Amino acid sequence: MDNSYIDIPSAISQCADDLAGLQVITLEAQVRAYRLLDSLLADEAQSYKASPEFAKAAEEFINAINTHHPEYDEDALKKELSSILAPIDAQANDARFRAASAESLHEFAKEVWNIWQTSGVFARRRAIKELRQRAGFRLETHRIGNYVAKTYDLMNEAHAQYAKAQQARFAADVSYMIQPGIYDKIKEQLN
Repeated sequence: MDNSYIDIPSAISQCADDLAGLQVITLEAQVRAYRLLDSLLADEAQSYKASPEFAKAAEEFINAINTHHPEYDEDALKKELSSILAPIDAQANDARFRAASAESLHEFAKEVWNIWQTSGVFARRRAIKELRQRAGFRLETHRIGNYVAKTYDLMNEAHAQYAKAQQARFAADVSYMIQPGIYDKIKEQLN
């Protein structure tokens, strides 16, 4: 969900519908209410009140909060969030492992390059054989220097994917939005 722009009257109506239609507040409804409250508080001039749809939406919300009382279960919200974050955490862990593995391969390619420059024929063969096994792609003996560069590129790509996975994890973690009394605070802002 994009938080950069929110249509406040529409969000108020959605939150009113959540209040009227839910027995227990869901994570989606909680996040929607938190973002609405955040938008209301961010607009210090209360320019949203000038919108022609605002009065009707505010009335709907106040009627809904006065007549309907869905249960707020913080533990259930946290469990719902945990179930959403579990696969994202697994992807981030997998990306972290791939990044570490690519970094290890690159470091080993540098060691093999050093062995190639300074050691005898048997040490060179043993090192290139092990690098071939670890790399998972074909290495030509006379082009060993190119594999230091290739493994460097693979390492950078793996680190970029890990950074993306971490950003996805941080974006999905809405635990700070799980707070009691959000709807009451919205009501205060609408009055």
